[in-house]
Amino acid sequence: MRNVYKMKPSGIRCLLSSVLAVVSMAITGTNVAEAQGLSVSGRVTDARGGEISGATVIVKGDNSRGTTTDAQGQYAIEVLSSDDVLVFSFLGYKTAEVAVRGRKTLNVQLEEDATLVDEVVVVGYGTQKRQFLVGSVSQVSSKELLKAPMTNVSNMMTGKLPGVTSIQRSGQPGSDGTTIFVRGVSSFNNSSPLCIVDGVERMINTVNPNDIESISILKDAATSAIYGVRGANGVILITTKTGSKGAATISYDGSATFTTNVAMPEMLNAQDYIGWHNKAREMDGLNPLWTDEVIAGMKEKGIYGETDWMDLLFKNYGFTHQHNISATGGTDRVKYYTSIGMMNQDGILPNTSYQRFNVRANIDTKIAKNFNLNVNIAAFREDTHAPGYSLGTQGEFNPISQALFSLPIIAPTYNDLPQGYMSGVYTQQPIAAVNKSGFQDTKRWQFEGNAKLEYDFGSIKALEGLKAAVHVAYDYSNTGNRNMLQSYQLMSFSPTTMNSTVVNASGVNVNSSFNKSSSFGDGFTVRPTLTYNREFGRHSVGGLFFYEQKKTYSDTMTGYKAGYFAPYPVDLSIGTTWEGITTPVTGSFSETSIASYAGRFNYAFDKKYLVEFTFRADGSYKFAPENRWGFFPSAAVGWVMSEEKFFKQALPKIDFFKLRASYGELGMDDTSPYLYVQSYRSTAPSYSYIIGGKGQTTYYTSNYVYKDLTWSRSRSFNVGLDLNAWGGKLGIEFDWFYKVTDNILEQVGGSYAPSLGGNVPSYKNSGKVDNRGFELVLKHNNHFASGWRYSLTGSLSWARNRVLAKQISDNHPMYRAILGKPMGTLYGYKAIGLYQTEEQIANSPTAPSGEKRLGDLMYADVNGDGKIEQSQDFIKIGRGYTPEMNFSLNMEVAWKNLYLTALWQGVAICDYQLSAAYYSGVFDNTMYTRPFYGNGNAPYYLVESAWREDNRNADYPRLSTVANGNNAWPSSWWVKNGAYLRLKNLQIGYSLPEHILKNTGIGRVNIYVAGTNLLTFSAFKYVDPEMPSVNNGYYPQQRTYSIGVNLSF
Repeated sequence: MRNVYKMKPSGIRCLLSSVLAVVSMAITGTNVAEAQGLSVSGRVTDARGGEISGATVIVKGDNSRGTTTDAQGQYAIEVLSSDDVLVFSFLGYKTAEVAVRGRKTLNVQLEEDATLVDEVVVVGYGTQKRQFLVGSVSQVSSKELLKAPMTNVSNMMTGKLPGVTSIQRSGQPGSDGTTIFVRGVSSFNNSSPLCIVDGVERMINTVNPNDIESISILKDAATSAIYGVRGANGVILITTKTGSKGAATISYDGSATFTTNVAMPEMLNAQDYIGWHNKAREMDGLNPLWTDEVIAGMKEKGIYGETDWMDLLFKNYGFTHQHNISATGGTDRVKYYTSIGMMNQDGILPNTSYQRFNVRANIDTKIAKNFNLNVNIAAFREDTHAPGYSLGTQGEFNPISQALFSLPIIAPTYNDLPQGYMSGVYTQQPIAAVNKSGFQDTKRWQFEGNAKLEYDFGSIKALEGLKAAVHVAYDYSNTGNRNMLQSYQLMSFSPTTMNSTVVNASGVNVNSSFNKSSSFGDGFTVRPTLTYNREFGRHSVGGLFFYEQKKTYSDTMTGYKAGYFAPYPVDLSIGTTWEGITTPVTGSFSETSIASYAGRFNYAFDKKYLVEFTFRADGSYKFAPENRWGFFPSAAVGWVMSEEKFFKQALPKIDFFKLRASYGELGMDDTSPYLYVQSYRSTAPSYSYIIGGKGQTTYYTSNYVYKDLTWSRSRSFNVGLDLNAWGGKLGIEFDWFYKVTDNILEQVGGSYAPSLGGNVPSYKNSGKVDNRGFELVLKHNNHFASGWRYSLTGSLSWARNRVLAKQISDNHPMYRAILGKPMGTLYGYKAIGLYQTEEQIANSPTAPSGEKRLGDLMYADVNGDGKIEQSQDFIKIGRGYTPEMNFSLNMEVAWKNLYLTALWQGVAICDYQLSAAYYSGVFDNTMYTRPFYGNGNAPYYLVESAWREDNRNADYPRLSTVANGNNAWPSSWWVKNGAYLRLKNLQIGYSLPEHILKNTGIGRVNIYVAGTNLLTFSAFKYVDPEMPSVNNGYYPQQRTYSIGVNLSF
């Protein structure tokens, strides 16, 4: 073909300049050059001769002149000079530059951009080209992570990584991290994934989000087996940024964020509370409590007040600001990346705050021809502040719980003291609970350092591709806690006496108490490594082998004291008494050690047929010597069908298609250490044993020795495919997996002789769970010469577990047996309606508690014995709290320099129950199931939609003030669908054009506004669908509104 050019890569500089040229052209609004000159036309095709529609053609250096190819790949453009150069670009292909040189026809053939399939993916202890990847890995870049300002890394991952379940149970500053599961829950014990930062096991939320280059999730055994005992629940790999060659670039990223509560139920106001409470008493057959005379008496005494406790407790908004400054650059010999980050989070609840400070320096040095040294150093400090009464507990002392229950008909102060109301034996006053109960302060700082010295044998031809390295890492952390429960007085209003009296705050030592703890720990890791990567014609060979040893040490000491008369200054040297404190000083320490050998072998033939083998042998200090070592292998194969001749001919529009499969074994040592060692306890001197007329201290064995305990093991099978088509416009990833975990350690109660300490739990490797599911990712993107571009990424994942073996007590009802059911299955009575007639009540089984009345719940008599009782009639009533299905849609639309990104995220196939069914088997009412608990307040939805004579088709049972009634038992009536859909992130931004910034010294200015949790669609709108499983009040998730700026110089 005449005048056909096959273009080679022109480098990153050309690509960036071309992109900027297209954007600048779009800003000018010019599509085809209006100037007269030489007319050039032609056709743009791919390597197979197929037309490329929508390719961009611009004149280099003149961004006002450009066009796009039509459906046949044809284009026409005017140039001013025969010396002009045309730039051809299209997504998925390398940018090409062709000089005109007076020619009127230029047909150009674009080469596929190998980065689509040669994208480097971070895997365990190394990287691989995506083309050769045979395992299941999800990866997200820093660009995607930072689309909306968030306070920590775990929250940023939500909805962006298929196969990952993220649940945020709290919005409290410093405690608002996300619980993460990879491919669901697969053990009775720990199901949390391993987190690796720059090759070292570390905490995920200590990393500055701005320092992250990418996050990879290793999901199957082929990719996780290299981590052996620690990789059974999946692995999170965080890679931080490194320097690049070039002049120094200084960047600043800052944001200011305002927060409000996502979902909290609206509580009754004073007038509605009086009316509905009296109505409830009437339905109980009782006289009204809040008569006109009672209210008048309260007003006369000054006790009465119309108080919105929730409004008083929460501020109008919380405020967070974040700032990050980084510098990067380098030469051929030294490259660097450094950063300083600061975040200050002030909660919407008074006296709740969190501050974090990060510094980092990553330096890559070529110290000799074949020697490279990489050093990463980071430091981290965090300060967390909260009231003395914990916000994370589900009890009477939680200030949020107190605000929900508090009476709206009493004034917040009386006789110059805070006024609350007595619920049972506790007096609840949420404002005092936040402001006067003391404090919980935690300060923590951490140092993280790792270095890699690498030698490249490439100068020796026979050893080309071989590298030897030594990795060392040292981490040190120090944590200090200062917690004070401060005594204070308040007025306690009693609904029995209708008077307020002075009382001391509940749950607080009358002398005030203080505890202070200090803990420190360090860890050292060393890992000598050999790697080999080389191509021999059509053969590609890769290998990895290393030995790793890790040791950790931790030490903690805590002191307690009482007798404080002011909140500050407070320390152990100031208190005057130990009254009410059993153990003034406690302490502990631990040492751990793990040794491992691991290796990986990769082979690819003709870039089509792929094989990978991995193994790891771990030795754990937790087991007896005879069971200390575990061996964990994996194998994987792949077939790149798109490289086959028949495939290219049959499906020319599909650029890349790969099938892959893997199998592997992993282990877990999730048990207490030293259970194989006999331990002893001592008693105080006792006259049970007398020697020389004196009582003697005695010692006795306190445990059973378990020498046979060993690893729990998981066997995992995965099949998947990867597809790219139409020049990168369409991408598909699919995985199906099956995983069995057995030998799970279980703790079963057992009685032993006194010489063994009495009742001592028994440990067995007896549990077994399987897990199956799939993951699907669809990607599509496109761009146009007019300046418009868009991208869509949708993901859907499903994972369901089953309990196959578990220790069950002899008196466990068979219909409640968990075997064959998912972990976390909800149990309770089967509700079959509400009593509508007295005849129904007369003919019904005996109620579980209390007197049955019209409007009460009817329960199914499962075993037909005429009685409703927990031991015989509890059945499965719902699925667990952990969602089986996760889905998301990540969208981006841009026009010229203006862009909008949105992330929709949701879950399905999960339930939660509003009644309180504790894991211990204890059942209780909650504010969501029983109105006027302890004569306290109630939410509007629960009373307005309750059963009445004029509302028989009701959503909820009748109103009642009677404790231990029939309606609050765990039952199917109170189980709600936990599915939801959220607009998790939304960002609108604008980047200033390059020509405006020219000669200013500023390389980039991006301004944006963003929000999180802006919309939520769920079956039950009165609470957040991610709320804790059992609660009478929780720190809600936050809806955020942010404004931010990104600058580079």
